[in-house]
Amino acid sequence: MNNNIMQLESRFLFLLALLMNLQCLYAETAFPFVKVQNFDDKSEVERLIESSFRLPVQRRIEFISKYFIGRKYHPETKTRIKKQQTKKVEKVEATNAEPLPVEFLRTSMTYLDCMTYVEHVLALASSVNTSHKECSYQSEFLCRLIDIMFNADGNALMNHHRNHFTSRWADSNELKGYLKNIAREHPEAIRRDLVLNRVGKNRTFYIEDRFMISQTVQQLWFFPLSAVFDRKVPLVSGDVVAMVTDKEGLDVTHMGFFIEYHNKRWLRHASSKANRILDQDFDQYLRDGKKIKGILLLRPVLRAAAVHRYNFTN
Repeated sequence: MNNNIMQLESRFLFLLALLMNLQCLYAETAFPFVKVQNFDDKSEVERLIESSFRLPVQRRIEFISKYFIGRKYHPETKTRIKKQQTKKVEKVEATNAEPLPVEFLRTSMTYLDCMTYVEHVLALASSVNTSHKECSYQSEFLCRLIDIMFNADGNALMNHHRNHFTSRWADSNELKGYLKNIAREHPEAIRRDLVLNRVGKNRTFYIEDRFMISQTVQQLWFFPLSAVFDRKVPLVSGDVVAMVTDKEGLDVTHMGFFIEYHNKRWLRHASSKANRILDQDFDQYLRDGKKIKGILLLRPVLRAAAVHRYNFTN
């Protein structure tokens, strides 16, 4: 009798183990694979999440964004901008007849441009510390980063899923629960309607697959510089700010964080000119910017729901 019970228990444990292995196998194959160049940032990311995830939202943004000060501006972005500035403008129709898959997720704690800096800070600030076997780096940070950077809805990443234009990026991440657009319908704000990436009746020379051409009018709410300088804009330390331009077909030229300390206002951003992340006098930066017409103001709220899962490989 005892032998029969022991045999039944043994079979039960065997079947349970088999079921768990099948579940793990399914979990590994059910989610799309995303290539990451390396996992060198894993320990640094997890330490930062552990140190900050219990802080209030605005304090968390201040803490994490400060951590990056001194990190370098991404050289690939710098090279691409130079090529665009010297490239002859050809007003040709930009299409995405054959959408391209994302080669690898562009994540780095060392080299960042203005947009990826903001995205990495938001992803870190949205992540929670976890004892999950897949670690906070993969199950939290990388999945959050994808959610902030792309609109892929859990599918395999394609270049046209990338939220490149900042006003669209802002709308997307407001809907997801990461940000709140403070300028929208504020009495001091201005509304601008534009078709992104269009010059006159023709599309611009941006024909790379990752630049998705807008098919509809984009509504952009922003605060004019006069309201900013007159202190009529409800800025809070930790807010995301983006510099609005009136150039046709383009919404924003730069972005970073508004930070306030020592009774002064600062722009914390990845500067291509300085080649690093730094704090600069906020008002002076706006005055010096010849093409800056105002600011897009986004407040981190970090109330996004659970994100889609991905498997990561290098």
